[in-house]
Amino acid sequence: MQMHIQNNFQLLRSQVYEHLRGELKNQNLKPGMFVTINQLSQQLGINRTPLRDALLQLQVEGFVTFLPQRGIRINEVSRKDLENIYEVLGALDSRALFSVFDQITPGHIKQMKKINDKMYRCVAGREYGRYFDLNSAFHDVYLKLSTNEMLLNQVNIIRQRLFDFGAKGDWIEHVLKLNYIEHLTLIELIEQGESKAVSDFIRDTHCCINWE
Repeated sequence: MQMHIQNNFQLLRSQVYEHLRGELKNQNLKPGMFVTINQLSQQLGINRTPLRDALLQLQVEGFVTFLPQRGIRINEVSRKDLENIYEVLGALDSRALFSVFDQITPGHIKQMKKINDKMYRCVAGREYGRYFDLNSAFHDVYLKLSTNEMLLNQVNIIRQRLFDFGAKGDWIEHVLKLNYIEHLTLIELIEQGESKAVSDFIRDTHCCINWE
């Protein structure tokens, strides 16, 4: 684990944070693993202060947990965690779409269809990373119309936990099968001009995961 940083101290904290997020996403820091600030500080060749600040931010976001006398644990995501994350994400996504519904144009719908087709092609090739990037891009078509920065920030954090940690094991197979069809329904409701129906569909689809 190596890190290349600039000499500008003001950039250091954000650089450390982004680096650690990358390590989590690439599973160089794996769920269940324990690390220490001293260990990471030596590996990265940086001061403890910006490192601790970055790790505290990751703890707030649910990625790690500080444990006295044991170090820092990279959080695991249980099936129940996935259900809770998915439900919260659906509620936020639903609210965001409802608030920007009148701003969605035929151009946006065309873009969503194009992205969804690419997602479908990723399924056969089992391109998981690409698939979830495209899934984020699909929802970003309308999320980026929102000016609610607090809501968008929370959606981004939750989505990262879901896709970076949750996109493993049997859950990913379930999502691969459902997303494409759900997106088709979502697009159809948008084309019909049914803002409440669209919002309800997103919320209710995410309220629980059928694992069968």
